[in-house]
Amino acid sequence: MSEEIVLEVKGLRVRYGDFEAVKGVDFTLEKGGILGIVGESGSGKSTVARTLIGLQRKSSGDVHVNAKSMQMIFQDAVGSLNPRMTVRQTLGEVLKVKGIADATPESLLELVGLSTAVLDQYPRELSGGQCQRVSIARALACRPEVLIADEPVSALDVSVQARILNLIRELRSKLNLSILLIAHDLAVVKNVCDRICVMEKGVFVDSGTALDVFTNPKSDYTKRLISAVPDVDRALDERSGSLALKRSY
Repeated sequence: MSEEIVLEVKGLRVRYGDFEAVKGVDFTLEKGGILGIVGESGSGKSTVARTLIGLQRKSSGDVHVNAKSMQMIFQDAVGSLNPRMTVRQTLGEVLKVKGIADATPESLLELVGLSTAVLDQYPRELSGGQCQRVSIARALACRPEVLIADEPVSALDVSVQARILNLIRELRSKLNLSILLIAHDLAVVKNVCDRICVMEKGVFVDSGTALDVFTNPKSDYTKRLISAVPDVDRALDERSGSLALKRSY
């Protein structure tokens, strides 16, 4: 594996009993890159993510990881947090278990753009966007080189989605993270990912740079997904460089 490739997957297959959810996919994630895997519900994309992190056993294929740590953030940010633990306790527990002395819950919140005012609050007292930022902070506490984001914005309002996607891009640059972004909406990955793989029924039916996939789709499935994308344009704020998702219905 090249030193510039942090994750290499070859011929990955995953079965649930007699049903084969992932039917032999190949992809690589480059250091500092963001790769999007996109598909509708049931396409197999989340199964890929869960298999890479060890939550699901692969049936066959090879997974090579050239990174010291790989962490995951989940779609259900509220459900992924312990409801009986405050934000301070959630982040503090990770730091204690990992033996990380040069970070604090406060510094982790600063990293994800959250006020320390939430430190002693419980998940039920936070918004969905705040819970997702706490989840990201928890993942970052482990000092990962690879971050797997399994539909991290699908449960959030559009305006909140944009802010979380901005955060993911900023963290990639600030921490030199390599990110695998799972999504069912091409609009989500259009302006965030360097490369995109489109997944249908357990296989990749399109792959390439984000520009290539959108301007020269090879499969009818990808064309249908693109036609369903609302008016989503890159809107770069001249001062902050932030990404805004603009949709017209």
